Amino acid sequence: MTVDRNNRSHRPKGLPQGVAGTFDTIGPQAAGDDIVPPSAGGRRLDDAMDDAMNAIMMDPDVAAYAGYAATRLNLLVGRQAMPDEEDDMPLIVANLRYDPRMPDGSHADYVINHIQAAYDGIPVKSYDRARLEQETRQHIIETALDPNRELRNLGLEPVRPDEQADTWKGPQPENWVSDYDGEAAERRYEAAWKGTQTKQARYAAATEGHLNPLNDEMRDLYKKNVDRGLINGSAFDDKMAFADTLRELQEDGWNPQAGREYRKSKEFRKLEQQLLDGRKPTRRYRQLRDALCDDEHEYRAFMAADPDVFDPDERIVKPFAGLGPDVGQAAMLRLAAKHRGVTGALALARWDPGIEYVTADAKTHTFRMEHDRPGIGHMSDGSTYPVDHTIITANGVKPSSVMSWICREKPGSPAWERRARRRFEESNGGEWKPIEN
Repeated sequence: MTVDRNNRSHRPKGLPQGVAGTFDTIGPQAAGDDIVPPSAGGRRLDDAMDDAMNAIMMDPDVAAYAGYAATRLNLLVGRQAMPDEEDDMPLIVANLRYDPRMPDGSHADYVINHIQAAYDGIPVKSYDRARLEQETRQHIIETALDPNRELRNLGLEPVRPDEQADTWKGPQPENWVSDYDGEAAERRYEAAWKGTQTKQARYAAATEGHLNPLNDEMRDLYKKNVDRGLINGSAFDDKMAFADTLRELQEDGWNPQAGREYRKSKEFRKLEQQLLDGRKPTRRYRQLRDALCDDEHEYRAFMAADPDVFDPDERIVKPFAGLGPDVGQAAMLRLAAKHRGVTGALALARWDPGIEYVTADAKTHTFRMEHDRPGIGHMSDGSTYPVDHTIITANGVKPSSVMSWICREKPGSPAWERRARRRFEESNGGEWKPIEN
């Protein structure tokens, strides 16, 4: 007889078999294997699928891909993972992100963001993990800009010499096969693998140093809010900058969950209505409010600063590249407000061109400070087009590039040099050259 997850039979007590009614509380005590328990919060896979598809269909940039994404998810997601099973969602996400039939570039990011948000907290298992790994590997080799990095992030071995990436679609030399040097390819493969191992060791040591000060709650926030929204994940220096941000906020006693609960309370709603004084909340207002106001004192201070956040027609962009849409973004804005006030946080949220950015300078093997400014882009045919930002990308500001500005570290000062030196050595290794005065 079929039983549910509470070990109750599906046959109603006191009624003929097959008639609906209440559960029989004296049914078999062995748990049935035909019902998968829902995840925390009671959400099931069907709910996650519906949420993902609704989000994609409501996004005008990627709505056309909703049907294909749904078909692929149905083929890849088999069931919900049990507590002791490995989550296959990272592989599934990579499979979809690098699927040649999915949209390219940022549009692929949009689709993946919707899927990750819908399946957040719901570990899943594929129908066949070995087949999933093989297919995902092939997608990465075919379409990723850096296949070895993506394979490494998934715990898969790098590209083998006998595997053909076949990403170049231009003319091929007639003697392509005859000129192939297998021994040279093997040496390049071994050198790349050795260099990868060295880089991994450096990254592992740096990550341990930045994450060690974080408690369990902050580590969990770090894992959930880093590597979000970028096709190749966050840059290593941005991950470490975010970890440093969480460490400082942890020392301040920041608890985003408590702040979220406060903003839902009746006391806050009453206070908000009073201080808004008839003004309508805007998207910019909510963005700054949710980032900076976790209790009554912080909200009163925020409103007392008379922030310029009530323009209903203002276009809102995600401030920071690679960070989660709520806690990740809020953490950086909160740190900016701590050191530069509400005005500073608002400037970051608006991508203010007056902010100084620390950018890598490959020619001088160092970093330099500069302001964002309009630029000129060049097409493949030599023609030009205007670029609105030269430092800020379409995905947002690099967190590591504004840490010095946030913390008021002047270029060339000891504090600036320490941060830049550590960032350079952890990301690149090698010799650091201080900034030229």
